Amino acid sequence: MSEKCKSTSPSTIQVKNQQKTISNEEKLDIISQLEQGKQPVDICRIDRLTGSSVRTIHDSADRIKDVLSQGLKCLCSKTTTDLSE
Repeated sequence: MSEKCKSTSPSTIQVKNQQKTISNEEKLDIISQLEQGKQPVDICRIDRLTGSSVRTIHDSADRIKDVLSQGLKCLCSKTTTDLSE
């Protein structure tokens, strides 16, 4: 009896999606497009983003604007304390 070969057709190969980091400038651009009345689905197609990413940016628009206007570089949910004091 012969051994069966495993199929390596493209339909059986799984490719992992990689996360895309969205810069602060891109977030502000998305917010301004939404404020101008552009449809989220159009933004998704043009910028190659998922709908959930655009919705999250839209829902957090006020917070994003506040943080970026204060000159902070990231939207960190965790804070660290300086133990050297």
